[in-house]
Amino acid sequence: MMLNVRSPQLYLTLLLMVRPVFPLAQTFVVTHAGGRMGKLLASQIREGASLYKDAPANADGSPLVKIRAVVRTEEEAMSITCDLAGMTLRNGKTSYNKCDWLETVVVGDVLLEENARLLVEAFEGATGAILCDASHNELIQMDDGKWSLRIPANENKEISDRLLEEIKAATKSKSLEHVVLRSSMGLFLSGSDISSYEGDEAMVLEAVKVMGGDEALLGPRRAEHALRASDLDFTILRLGALTDDAGMVPIVFGKDDSLLLKRIEGQNTRRPPMLSRADAARVAASVLMERDFFAGKRLVIDCAWAPSWGRSSAGTEEAVSAASRQDLKKAILTV
Repeated sequence: MMLNVRSPQLYLTLLLMVRPVFPLAQTFVVTHAGGRMGKLLASQIREGASLYKDAPANADGSPLVKIRAVVRTEEEAMSITCDLAGMTLRNGKTSYNKCDWLETVVVGDVLLEENARLLVEAFEGATGAILCDASHNELIQMDDGKWSLRIPANENKEISDRLLEEIKAATKSKSLEHVVLRSSMGLFLSGSDISSYEGDEAMVLEAVKVMGGDEALLGPRRAEHALRASDLDFTILRLGALTDDAGMVPIVFGKDDSLLLKRIEGQNTRRPPMLSRADAARVAASVLMERDFFAGKRLVIDCAWAPSWGRSSAGTEEAVSAASRQDLKKAILTV
């Protein structure tokens, strides 16, 4: 049986089954919020907070949480507002619906002094933040119906540079309690001395290659290095290749690219571990919402769909049921 887990009502029900304890009156920053995962992060944090109190607002009518969505252009701001708040057509004119829980912050070229100041201000007063590298491996369907791994292009270097500036701006915030960074599998093996590796060296090289190779991993590596060098409390999620499939598929966690190596060693198609953007957002939002359990640990965690639940499982009743029973916090902390 297939379930449309993109349905707002169904997703609210699923989140209610697994909702965490969530503090009130918090502001969360999501960068690269105009992207597909950025929008998912904003909506999932909002829905999770609302379900905690079974209401969308506090007693005084103020929102339980406010999402501060950092975008690059006015067009991106319009896109995320339209997608998350919706629009109303009245007398031939369209207008955005009221959305007091969403604040968009347009920050253009961060190398300009004025924009750098706006970026610093975006983190002021925020409790937590999710920083997204804008370029990430993904599985895309070709015209012939076959699936292909898309590796980020070199032009994404400018966006990776932007992520470094976002980390720099976040370090100036006195209110941030926890930062979640979306990163990539392959970084551990890419940075390892292969000659000292006890396993198959060719397999290590292949594992790094399927995640884009050293050049594609340079941006995430620089971001991780900058975050580690800061005083920020953080969790780094090293994800497999992303898809646009439905969410609510069981997740498996690992470290030091163990999931990547196991995947490469166990199949012949040389595809990396994968998960949908919806599930990647679900994990990131869960870590942020339950940040007290991750405080001070500065974890670096690999994350992908469990091997027994592939793309064909996405949207099925069995996958949704299994995912709803999974304790993500416990699974992460026991790696």
